[in-house]
Amino acid sequence: LLSAFPGKKLADVADRIREMVSLCRLEGLLDRHPFDLSGGEKRRVAIAGVIAMRPDCIVLDEATAMLDPVGRSEVIKTVTSLCREQGITVVHITHHMEEAALADRVIVLNKGTIAADGTPSHVFSQVEMLHDIGLAAPDSVELCWSMKKEGYDLPLDKLNPEECAQALYDFLKA
Repeated sequence: LLSAFPGKKLADVADRIREMVSLCRLEGLLDRHPFDLSGGEKRRVAIAGVIAMRPDCIVLDEATAMLDPVGRSEVIKTVTSLCREQGITVVHITHHMEEAALADRVIVLNKGTIAADGTPSHVFSQVEMLHDIGLAAPDSVELCWSMKKEGYDLPLDKLNPEECAQALYDFLKA
């Protein structure tokens, strides 16, 4: 354990572990065998271990792949809250557009080149470009885009179901 924290005393490492357990809401997992943890719980434990080393930046490559929706949500909430609280930059590589929509910045790569770069609203409003390279926008944007193609004047910057529902309501009310 100490090899992961060179130059640190056991008491300091124990304090840091307790801090990460609390921040990641892992208290109920400490007495369980790793094989008894769900996929999302295992990922949260792994992420807490990385963040305990206090890096400036972490790269997550498909961190929620093969997790159920609850596990995906747990991992995303953990990463988002920890990194904002700890000031760690996260590079999150994902094919889940709803996850990407939560980022501060989205970079879309296509065959090694940058196809789009900007805020999630800016990037995901470029639905046709995303389709051309084999990607989709978040479901809420896809719905508004489909309706826009049918002649309904809906915005393409609604990244979550609540914003989309409000845009639909406002359109129908007008």
